[in-house]
Formats: sequence, structure tokens, C-alpha cells
Amino acid sequence: MDWFDFLTNKVAFGSIAGIIVAAAITCWRAGSFHPVNARLLRFFIAREEIEDPVIKKNLADQAALVSFRMTHGVRSQTLLDAQNLAAFSDKRNIPISLIGRAGWAFNLKKLEIVPKRIPNRAWPAGASVVLLFLIIGMIISAAVASTDDLLITLKGSETSFWLTSTEARKVRPIFGKKEKFGKDQCSSSQKPASPPGFKSTDPKTLCDIWADDSFDKYLAQEVPKQRRVFLMALGMLTWYTLMIFGTIRQWLAQIELNKILGKAETEKAEA
Repeated sequence: MDWFDFLTNKVAFGSIAGIIVAAAITCWRAGSFHPVNARLLRFFIAREEIEDPVIKKNLADQAALVSFRMTHGVRSQTLLDAQNLAAFSDKRNIPISLIGRAGWAFNLKKLEIVPKRIPNRAWPAGASVVLLFLIIGMIISAAVASTDDLLITLKGSETSFWLTSTEARKVRPIFGKKEKFGKDQCSSSQKPASPPGFKSTDPKTLCDIWADDSFDKYLAQEVPKQRRVFLMALGMLTWYTLMIFGTIRQWLAQIELNKILGKAETEKAEA
């Protein structure tokens, strides 16, 4: 192994990619590019070089606000809003992170829930069903992308197979034993027998495919294409899965926060 090439290419690329991902997550959580801007500024201007006390305090307050937003996931616009929210959280014994997950259902200025933005309790259950199908799709896409077999459907019989240069396996059933038909079962003297579950014309069609001299070249070209398609599908499904998961998480937080605040208001009214 060329260690110089490994350290200068693989490790360097991985480090740069890691830094970029970390910066993106930090800015997303904070809802601002301030963390990146502040780090870049420190390359050229040290904190000690800023002598004006008002400007220095303003920069410190902005850093504190961004840290607060990133830690708890809230979108407080000013330091005063963050301080009021922290005091409200302590008084009501409510985690600030729960308020952050609730998102737009909580008014950060008025420090109150917005009733019309609270979802129905059935919504998370319905979204969970969609999430389950997306996860199943991800598993299937990942499995197909990792295989060297070509997924085909024969014209006429509409039978689907996993095809290699020497063997064909039925796609269905998805779970359990799958019937196979091998290239070595092809015979020029007699019609090949059909395995259970195969259509009568399937063995001959498969034998004709294997007999084609250009098949191996075709297989070598199509398998990478199939892999790219399913990797793209995996990426898309992963994106939608994360979006649905985040939405479910937000809905559950909104319902829980509304329940806590509603209970607190009831106890206050009874007292």
C-alpha cells in the first residue's frame, strides 16, 4: 500500500468531508451561518484585537444566542427572547428541547402554544405507516444495489428472475425458498424441464438468452446501471424517510407540549 497516497488522498478527503458535514449540521441546528462566519473571522481577527466594549459584548451575546439555538433547537431571534424562554422553561418545568422540537406550534414571542397548529393524534400513526413502507423500500433498494444479479422480467410469461451468467432464480416469493434454473440444465437434444413455479416457456427463453454470445457483455454493462438506479432510489427514500421521521417527531412533541401546558393551565385555574 502506498501510505503517502493513502494519507494525502483518502484521509485528507475524509477529513475535509467530515468538517463540511459537521459545519452543515451545526449551521442547520443553529439556523444561522454565524458559527462558520465566526470561525473564519478568527483566522484574521483575534478576539483580543476588538477593543470596543459594546461591540465585544454584542459579539459575545450573538455567540451565546447561537449556542442556545443550536443546543435546544429553538429559533429565538434575540438574546432577550432566549432568556425569557429559559425563564419560562424553568417556571413551567418544561424541557427547552421539547419546545424546540415543537417548532412553529409554540410562539416564542408570546411564550404560548398555538392551538390551531396542534396536529390530530391520528396523524403520527398514519405517518408511521408511510415511514414503515419507506423503510421497507430502503431495505429492498439496498439489497438490490448490493447484488451482482440482474433483475429481469421475461416478455410473454411476465416472470421475474434474478439472472446471472449461469443461473436464474425466481424473484417470488420474497421470503423462503426460491426455485432455480441453471444453465447446465439446458440441452440441445430435448426441451428443458420447467421447475415448479416456472411457466412452460421460461426454461427455453432462458437457455436462448445464455446461448447468445453477447449476453456476458450485456450483463457486465447492465448490472452497474441497475446498481446506480437503486442507489439513487435508496438516497431518495432515505431523504423522504428522514423527512417523515422528523415530521412525526415534531408532531409528537407538539401534542406532548400542548398536553403539558394544558394541564398546567387547568391546575392554575383550579387553584
